[in-house]
Amino acid sequence: MEPFYRQVDEHRFDSMPGTAGPWSAAAQHAGPPAALLARAMERHEPAPGTRLADVRLDILGPIPVAPLDLDVRVLRGGRSMQLLEATASVDGRAAAVARAWRIVRAPEDFPSLTGRRPATIDPVPEAKGEGRLEMPGAHEDGYLSAIEWRVVEGGVGAGGTTVAWGRQLVPLLDGEEPTGWQRALVLADSGGGITLTVDPRRHTYINCDLHVVLDRDPTGEWIRMSSQALATPGHGGTVHTTLADHEGDLGTGLQTMVAQDARS
Repeated sequence: MEPFYRQVDEHRFDSMPGTAGPWSAAAQHAGPPAALLARAMERHEPAPGTRLADVRLDILGPIPVAPLDLDVRVLRGGRSMQLLEATASVDGRAAAVARAWRIVRAPEDFPSLTGRRPATIDPVPEAKGEGRLEMPGAHEDGYLSAIEWRVVEGGVGAGGTTVAWGRQLVPLLDGEEPTGWQRALVLADSGGGITLTVDPRRHTYINCDLHVVLDRDPTGEWIRMSSQALATPGHGGTVHTTLADHEGDLGTGLQTMVAQDARS
């Protein structure tokens, strides 16, 4: 498959068909644009000895499968922490805005704080079938074909809790190895997908944002997601995800879900 994007110039990126989400061939899954915006912030006025600590993506509407124009600015400067903002626009209209804290790395001899994290992590299971996420009525030729999944427990239609390993099968950009942050963001927005339980013909359960915090940069191509979908009638919903790699837990993802009856 083609990469998710092709770079046209310093600020413009063509969106390839693989970015298309499960519900429309014309609208992007939020994972690839989240990673593309993170890439822009990682590369903006790079500061040695620093790393992204969190990325918050606000989705301002359906993100078309169309050329994206990226702009990055520093909202708060400093030697130990910086707040960056990156905007993806289509035809002059902002489609998504991401903010990230870029902080100085902790010293190598800083005390290790592990909280309640498990001491070990389950390995990536053996492949079963094609590894494609099966979603009823979904567009399968975009993002769903660009990601391989290995489900440990749960899954689509299994009650709203899922543990699964995933990896992207195509690069973000041709000839470029994704960073750990980029790999995590390509997958993290799928928390609402791998836990999908409501019937999309009757109810919609779609996120308007994605917030990922990592205390350690991921290594390797596989990302483990332990996700749970929550909804309270008369109020709203969220999806909570614990992210890990082969070394163990490394951070958290959170999505705010808009829970509605499907339009007839």
